[in-house]
Amino acid sequence: MTRFSDTTGGAIYQPDGESQGLRVYFDVDDVNAGAAKVRELGGDASDPMPVPSMGWFSTCKDDQGNEFGLWQNDPSATM
Repeated sequence: MTRFSDTTGGAIYQPDGESQGLRVYFDVDDVNAGAAKVRELGGDASDPMPVPSMGWFSTCKDDQGNEFGLWQNDPSATM
């Protein structure tokens, strides 16, 4: 995981199960509200997880199975 600027970062991870390729993350003001909206619209969203001192993320799938993520900047995020 790396930070490119105050609002931009990136990470490289080993493939996990069926997941492969890139996962694009969309910046949101409230990751909990964003995850709830994904579920409301028929997709799947994990419970938000912290990245200490950086923010929160949720991994998601739309109703067609396409993977994406949500990201909320929050320097006060803790485990």
